[in-house]
Amino acid sequence: MRFASLHTFVAYLLAGVGFLALSIGDELGVGSKVLFAAGWLTSLLVPDARRAKPRYQAAWNAVLIAYLAVALLRIFLFGEGLLALGLELSGTLQVIKLFQRRIAKDHQQIQALAFLHLVAATILSTGLEYGLVFFAYVVLVPWMFALTHLRTEIEAHYDAAAEPAAVERVLASRRIAGWRFLFATASLSIPLFLATAAFFLLFPRVGMGFLSFGDGMGRQMAGFSGEVELGGFGVIRTDPTVVLRVLPDTPDAEPSQRSFRLRGTSFDHYEDARWTRTPERPQRMSSSLGTFTLQRQSRTNEARMQIVLDAIEPPVLFFPPGTVGLDVPPRVEGGIDVQRQLVRGRGLDVRYLDGDGLQQRYTAIFEPERPFDAATLEPEERVLYVQLPPVSERLRALARRIAGEGDDATRARRLEAWLRDSGELSYSLDQPPTEGRDPLEVFLFEAKRGHCEYFSTALAVMLRAIDVPARNVTGFVGGTFNPYGRYYAIRQGDAHSWVEAYVGDRWETFDPTPPARGELAPADEGFFASMQALVDALRTSWDDDVVGYDLRQQVEGLRGMFRWFRRFRGSEGGVDERDEPRSESARGSSAGPLVVGVLVLVSVGLGLGLRWWMRRRRGPTASSRHPAAKLYRELDRKLVRIGRPRPPGRTPAEHAERLAAEGYAGAATVEEITSAYLASRWGEARLDVPTLRARIRSLPPAPTTPPG
Repeated sequence: MRFASLHTFVAYLLAGVGFLALSIGDELGVGSKVLFAAGWLTSLLVPDARRAKPRYQAAWNAVLIAYLAVALLRIFLFGEGLLALGLELSGTLQVIKLFQRRIAKDHQQIQALAFLHLVAATILSTGLEYGLVFFAYVVLVPWMFALTHLRTEIEAHYDAAAEPAAVERVLASRRIAGWRFLFATASLSIPLFLATAAFFLLFPRVGMGFLSFGDGMGRQMAGFSGEVELGGFGVIRTDPTVVLRVLPDTPDAEPSQRSFRLRGTSFDHYEDARWTRTPERPQRMSSSLGTFTLQRQSRTNEARMQIVLDAIEPPVLFFPPGTVGLDVPPRVEGGIDVQRQLVRGRGLDVRYLDGDGLQQRYTAIFEPERPFDAATLEPEERVLYVQLPPVSERLRALARRIAGEGDDATRARRLEAWLRDSGELSYSLDQPPTEGRDPLEVFLFEAKRGHCEYFSTALAVMLRAIDVPARNVTGFVGGTFNPYGRYYAIRQGDAHSWVEAYVGDRWETFDPTPPARGELAPADEGFFASMQALVDALRTSWDDDVVGYDLRQQVEGLRGMFRWFRRFRGSEGGVDERDEPRSESARGSSAGPLVVGVLVLVSVGLGLGLRWWMRRRRGPTASSRHPAAKLYRELDRKLVRIGRPRPPGRTPAEHAERLAAEGYAGAATVEEITSAYLASRWGEARLDVPTLRARIRSLPPAPTTPPG
């Protein structure tokens, strides 16, 4: 490949990585991303002859000035944020520079702007996408540095203004650098990776820092805020985005599907086809040794479930039936543990106040046979759970007819069975057309189809119509085993709505949605599903072992390393009894840094071994085999023998000029051989090797004391 083409190829790769870095977060608008991509591609089509025209360069300078003027107007007149405009400005500068690129200085500026884009991504993103961008940047930077330096030397040797044809001839050469050069230069990324990994492992993250914009902001989730309109879950039923992960106790013997029921929040007030939470002041929860108590524990048949929750909005914690406590690891800030801040609201609603934009990893302590909430319903609270807006008499009559006689639990089960199993109502994601009428009335008496929110709302309203306290509950029901991450993935499409009714002096769960709901779940088979599972496993490992790496994980990783060395040496007894047991929340994560370190060392070893083998296989490098290079090495050896050696920091051309200035008798011969070497090594000139070797042998010895 021509040297100029290779340099352009690497420059565009680096600029593209920079644009990807800017596009990772949501701060940059979709329109800006599209324009940057279009400019990146279109600038490749501009011929070099047009780039050299002064009017063309001046036109792009005018575009930049116009953009700056518009940006100032957007700030002062429309109050747009400085962060988004700063990202736009850096991307615009890169696009303009790609259109203007001509000489080595332009490519240096492209490289500098790409670095600024990486810095912006470092501040704004902690996702797996940033890790991939960083990897690509580290590989491309040595190429860009080396090629730009070579181009700078070429343009310095040939005066670009006086000898443009000579510069073009050298840039068109295919012998300066090729794919072997790229492979050898890429090995320079190995020490960069090594230094980065060592710094990362030795100095854990002690806080997100003051530059972490948007901390605590997670993915917006329908159904868990303070207000949910009837019909909200149906539109996300087919969304395969993973938001929860459940770590099984025995991941090697788990079925591919499990139906975990994880409760999120509940709603007590229903009006105008909308569920809301009655305003209250949540209670701050206290912890004992990192465990937050939800209900009185009986200490019988206790089980644990590890949960990994993506950062979402609102910051709700999810847990299974019978949960009595939550074991939440503290945050590490400034090198010390800081206990998490949890609050509890009415209806067993638990949220965290100190979100940092990272995944929440916690353990639910539960008793499988215990109800969600065994708290006694006080009279003032009972009023909230039997509240109803004006409903039609036919709805009340339907509720009384289906419920019949008996205690509250029996009547509730009858209503649940009729909605779920009678066949009179069917599950569908299609929204029934209401046309200004009550959606619940349309669902029960006309359309007779709907999704989980219609069924749960119908049961809750019908229970209240017969004076049974009830509340609408949202959470997740589902679980697909991820073989790559060894956990159960629960997707946004697994969001579900059900009912809790106060019967028999305790809250019981009722799910009136027909089983056909599962038939409309996101697909779990096929190549794309497998790839999604692999990406989610990588993302989870990245968030846990890289983004969430802190002092606690460093200590656990060192302990794991010491245990591994003891087993490697064949010490008896396995793990030292003096080692402290790890908590459930830390289990499974301490090996991450150790695995990363081992992989880095193995990769470095393989890379160095491969490079040594290839060098042994192909012999000397391409540059050392070049006839011009061999000839000039002979000249170097001859100059050493005659007492005029070239210092390491002096170029061949500079040394020839220095010998002429000193009055050396063979300076003309040295200058002739040097010029022939440069013309052949960096251009297309043919080299008369035998004649030049004879001239080298004829060089006269230099006087003992060079003239002053």
